[in-house]
Amino acid sequence: MEQDKVRLIETILMDYIIPEVFFWPADLDAETGDTVTHIVDGQQRITSIVEFISGDSKFPRLSTKYLLNQEIKEKCGDLSFAELPSAFKKKIWPYQMSIVNIDRSFTRDDIKQVFFRLNLTNYNLNPQEKRNSQDSQFGEVAEALSQMDFWKSCRVFSSADARRMKDVEYCCSIYILAIEGIVDQTSGKKINDYYEDYADSFDEDKVLTQNIESAMDFIMQLCDKTTLSFISKKAQMYTLFSIVFKLQEEGKVFTKEFFERFKLFVSAYNLFKNEYNISFNTEDLRQVNEGIKKYKLASSEGINKIGNRMIRFQTLYNFCVESPVTIKEHFSELIKLYEEQKGNKTKFEPLDKEDLIDTLENGLE
Repeated sequence: MEQDKVRLIETILMDYIIPEVFFWPADLDAETGDTVTHIVDGQQRITSIVEFISGDSKFPRLSTKYLLNQEIKEKCGDLSFAELPSAFKKKIWPYQMSIVNIDRSFTRDDIKQVFFRLNLTNYNLNPQEKRNSQDSQFGEVAEALSQMDFWKSCRVFSSADARRMKDVEYCCSIYILAIEGIVDQTSGKKINDYYEDYADSFDEDKVLTQNIESAMDFIMQLCDKTTLSFISKKAQMYTLFSIVFKLQEEGKVFTKEFFERFKLFVSAYNLFKNEYNISFNTEDLRQVNEGIKKYKLASSEGINKIGNRMIRFQTLYNFCVESPVTIKEHFSELIKLYEEQKGNKTKFEPLDKEDLIDTLENGLE
């Protein structure tokens, strides 16, 4: 199917892992050494890649309608291989496929059984499950972090996350945040690099882990009935860690004022709808509303892009740390205005994008 071919190339362009290809060296010419090798599993994947690179009429271009990643869609949509920007062509040529070489002593009946078993289930390992097969100290430390009670208390991970190791992958991103600050993680390359670079040693003095645990203690203080649903979303949790690490770095004290501002922000954020048409009495009030709108958009699409991560961090840091004390009055006034707007709407409203993304990520329990 064209859809499968397009998404295979998209996966390669995103530097993600595709399923292994299984080769069986069936026949060997004793005189020349020539080997006849059969592709037990993966022929369609190999054929699709060759067709795309060669410009074959069976797979001439990447149809935009089948692409899922926004960056790939914008830069590669409806292009042939020859038309791709050089940066994306360079992702394809050196791409390393995982290859499994089956022992040549296997018989054809053995191979039939192997093929049957490979196709017995549609279950494929995701990138984090494949990383877990590596011996890496970084991975072990991230996995230990994922087991802490904090995540359960804040309801960040679902049972589906735990089954597919999405909790470990997320904890990898928190360690990277603690080391590098906010980075782009629209692909798995950053985490892959850490698994390789810190295979033998990572955080042996426990300084990073202690900083993260200290951040967890502060975030727990922010949790109450008003804020829990906001904090439990992975994108918002990442933003809070970003802010707390910044405060730690600057040696600032966590105050009651921060909690009061954060609680009011979350209350306003939860009530805000983009379709509200409100006339504001002051420019300050309008700007605060625009800040909430901007934050909402950065939480709805491309949540792991560095641009949207920075928007969320800068907006919330400004509201909760740098704004004058009048910010609380503005939040309170906006909450009243939003509640008035909400009262004029019908009872049933569509699920907003952030909630939809969270539902799709976590799976329906």
